Amino acid sequence: MAQTNELDSIQLNFSSSDLLLLNLALALIMYGVALDLRFEDFKYLAKNPKGFFLGVFSQFILLPFLTWCLVLIMKPSPSVALGMFLVAACPGGNVSNFLTSLAKGNTALSVSLTGFSSILSIISTPLNFALWAGFYAPTKLLLKEISLDYADTFITVALILGVPLILGIITHKYASTFAEKASKILKPLSILIFAAFVVIAFAGNFNLFTKYISLIFIWVLAHNIVALGSGFFTGKIF
Repeated sequence: MAQTNELDSIQLNFSSSDLLLLNLALALIMYGVALDLRFEDFKYLAKNPKGFFLGVFSQFILLPFLTWCLVLIMKPSPSVALGMFLVAACPGGNVSNFLTSLAKGNTALSVSLTGFSSILSIISTPLNFALWAGFYAPTKLLLKEISLDYADTFITVALILGVPLILGIITHKYASTFAEKASKILKPLSILIFAAFVVIAFAGNFNLFTKYISLIFIWVLAHNIVALGSGFFTGKIF
């Protein structure tokens, strides 16, 4: 129990410049995704609403709810639970589009969901995060302790997701040749930059990882199983 409580007092080795680079990498990734989107892509949603609404339901309602249920059952450390709520509140990204295409799935639906969820996440990510974390007493207390500024959260999400998304769609509309060429470079480059940041951040916190991996592994594994399972069975049922 002492080790679990110790998790909440961990200070990761991140500087303000590291966080700035992370936000820039995320914005670049989002811009790369948006270069493949067109305003016309969203017409697909009107013609094929069933899969779209199931995707939105699974991502923004079902997964956060199931995460809350999982937290109630497993009772992880408040800081870990807060991380699980945050992961559940995040939108999909370009990796999901790539994997859908690779698996010969419905790429148009995946791209449409990525675009819509990215726009919606400007509101839904901070809202879902605060809502479900507030329903669990230990994380509700932690939210008060860290003094989450909802206005700053909305602004940050808008800057790293909303602005790059809109710029990418506009670029595709008015400079399609440039967008096509830039997309081929930016998508792999942005993922490499993000991967490099993860590796550097991991190296800087390697001692913490080796010390606490045995505690968080089961929680992370269970959360991933719930996320993948709920998406799969929702699709199967409907």
